This record gives sequence, structure tokens and C-alpha cells, in this order.
Amino acid sequence: MPLLAVVTEWESQMHRNRNASVAWSAAVLVGFAPGALAQNDPPAETPELEVPKEKSIFEGWTGTAGVGINGATGNTERFSVRAEVTGNRKTHLYDTKGSLVYSLASDDGSTSENRFVAQIRNDWIINESRWRVFAEGSATYDEFQDWDWRLTAAGGVAYECIKTEKTTLVGRVGLGASREIGGSDNTIRPEGLIGFDVTHQLTANQKIVAGATYYPDLDEFGEFRLLASAAYEILVDPESKMSLRLGAVDTYDSTPGPGSKKNDLAYFAMLVWEF
Repeated sequence: MPLLAVVTEWESQMHRNRNASVAWSAAVLVGFAPGALAQNDPPAETPELEVPKEKSIFEGWTGTAGVGINGATGNTERFSVRAEVTGNRKTHLYDTKGSLVYSLASDDGSTSENRFVAQIRNDWIINESRWRVFAEGSATYDEFQDWDWRLTAAGGVAYECIKTEKTTLVGRVGLGASREIGGSDNTIRPEGLIGFDVTHQLTANQKIVAGATYYPDLDEFGEFRLLASAAYEILVDPESKMSLRLGAVDTYDSTPGPGSKKNDLAYFAMLVWEF
């Protein structure tokens, strides 16, 4: 065969092999990656994170209602009653607690105690931090004090010193003021605030709640008020959510006014229902 014919035949064979290789590669791409030759799809949209919606102020409340009655008859006639309602509402932004307490007692037919206390406190939760900002207020009526009503308001910062499944301990520091109405001194008195609140779950059905707050008088050095309380609570009937609460509340005032003692201690036993 002439040399020119051999070269021509060789080039023709190489051309056919090259076309077959290209066709085979295209078939592989189409068969195994059909989207590779198509236009790129637009990137999937990233879902937006849902921010929890704040509930209405009337939603999310839990609380307790309780009453305790003591009495004696015979040589001494004694009767006392204590009624209490508490409420708590906690969201991702707020932790609100409030209480209403009324106590009445009589000895030998004469009233020896007639006291009403309303308290509320709101904590503003700062993201996932243990720090908080708080504001609180109270109104107290006491027939056997130099004053008829004592109004207080305060605010400051709080810190969760301990936060576990069983124990929480929150410390507070702030400033406030108090005013007594119907007494010998009705002026507004600036006060400091240093306190703590602790809750410890002893068992699944038992817990201890305690707290103390020191209110130094910023006008009169050395004068102060101190409020301390502690309670032991045991769940008696899980079905009705009834508990037995044993506790004590101590109030100290370095300037109680004429005819009043500085220290006032009240202890109680009551049945409490959770709602």
C-alpha cells in the first residue's frame, strides 16, 4: 500500500476513535450527573430563626393559694388566721413574682394582729446572662404600728450566684425609698437594698424557700429595716396539688415609732394549693 494511503487511513482511524471517546464521556456525564450540563439552580434560602413571641401579660401565670387557722378556747381564748395568694410568671424576657398576705389574730376577744401585705417584683432577664435588672414595690397595712400604711419601691441589679436543678440563689443590690402614711413621720426616706433569695429542692416532694433583705436608711446612718423569711413545704396530695407549708417571717425596724417594738416575728402553718 502506498505510504500516502497508509497515513490517510491512520488519521481517519484516530478521528473516529476521538469522536467515540467524546461521545462516551458525554454519555457518562449525562447518565451520572445530568445536572452538570444544566444551568445551576439558585441556592436554597436559609430559614429564618424564629424569635419567641412575648405572651400577653395575662398568660402564663402560676401560683398558690393557702390558708391557716389556729385557735384555743378555755382558760385562754385565742384565734388566728393567715391567708395567702402568690403568683409567678416567667418568660424569656421577664420573671415576675407577686403575693398578697393577710393575717388576723385575737386574744381573749381583743384583736392583737391585723396586717395586710402586698408585694410585687419584676426581673428583666438579660439574654442568657446570670445578671438581671429588677424593680419591686410593696404596700403594708398594720393596725398595731405607729403608721397605718408603709409604701416602698426599689430597683437595682441581681445576679444568679447558684443555678442548678435543685438549688437557686439570687443576690440583689439596689436603691429605693419608703414612706409611712398616718404615722408620726410621713417623710420619704431614701434607702439602700442588699438581699438574697434561695430555693432548694430537698426531694421530689419537699423544698425550702428563704430570703432576707436589708434596707439601710441613707439619711440616718445606723438606722435600717430588715425583712427575713423562711418556709418548709411538703407536697401532701399530688392529685389535688395540696402542700403543707411551715414558715416564719421576721420584720425588724430600728425606728418603729412610739409604742411599737423593733422586732416582729410571725410563724405559721398552712395548707397551700397550687394552680
